[in-house]
Amino acid sequence: STEIRVPRETVNDDFVTIAAWHVETGRPVRAREIIVSIETSKAVLDVEAESDGYLEILFPGGSEVAIGELIGRVHPEPVSAAANGAASAERGRGSSVSPEGVTISRKAQTLVEEHEIDPNVFAGRGLVREADVIRYLQSRERAPAEAAPAPAAPSVSPPAGRSKLSLFQDLKVSTRERGSGPLRLLVNYFWRNWLLGNLVRWAPRGIIMVIHRLRGVKMGKGCFIDPTAIVETAFPENITLGDDVRITAGAVIMTHIKAPHYLRNTGIMPAVVEPVVLADHCFIGVNAVITPGVTVGKAAVVASGAVVVANVAPFTMVAGNPAKVIKRFPNPEAEEPNGERR
Repeated sequence: STEIRVPRETVNDDFVTIAAWHVETGRPVRAREIIVSIETSKAVLDVEAESDGYLEILFPGGSEVAIGELIGRVHPEPVSAAANGAASAERGRGSSVSPEGVTISRKAQTLVEEHEIDPNVFAGRGLVREADVIRYLQSRERAPAEAAPAPAAPSVSPPAGRSKLSLFQDLKVSTRERGSGPLRLLVNYFWRNWLLGNLVRWAPRGIIMVIHRLRGVKMGKGCFIDPTAIVETAFPENITLGDDVRITAGAVIMTHIKAPHYLRNTGIMPAVVEPVVLADHCFIGVNAVITPGVTVGKAAVVASGAVVVANVAPFTMVAGNPAKVIKRFPNPEAEEPNGERR
């Protein structure tokens, strides 16, 4: 007997589908006659008989079979059609037949079970493939959307127990967090956050550092802060700059995160107030962001656009979001093995 196997040329697939047998089981076939078509993920392959004889089918049409699987034989003598048919039905694994006359492929059956689809929706289709089930799921999703009227815009109301006057609510929370009275808080906001905060945007460069010091920023000698940089809006006293620190255009240095009331009250995003330290000679690039609690080490470089969420080691460069070390600089102050400075 001559074996009929799934061609191994279809190496991109683990399983293929027997699309159709072109000769009935038990019937005679001739060499080079196309006897079965096999459907892969990319094409339909026609398989020819290698010799004359009588066909025995081991897997019926619609079955999903593995690459190299034995799916039939060509015998030199006639075979029993009844026995052949029984073997074919018994070996038709990899597919499910439901309802009557419908063959569901292995992959299609997996989707049917996963999405709890009634197989009767495919009645009359013959062979149901994975693509057929996907199309059915897509049509099922579109149907309710097309039939249902557009939902009315939901009304927005403040959470229970919260005043609609959110400005006064913010004032109440801020006074409790800072431990100061409302009047002192308002004066502080007007003087440091609004007046001095806006002055640094148009003041001459020679006095920008003076204004930041008046706001409460602690800094050493020879520092530079670009007028477009945002150097903390509510707690400037929590920022410390060493000597010769440079903060360039559009950089943001923040020591607090204050989420909406709901996120804070539910613990989803609690309030954060932590100091930021920029050590001697460090450089903060254009549009970089330094988040609360971060220390940027001595002579470190924060590249443009970086978002720093963790401490930066001295003599390193960080970049990206979140920022990561991309370069390490030699430390000119390190001692040589003989104890001398480099």
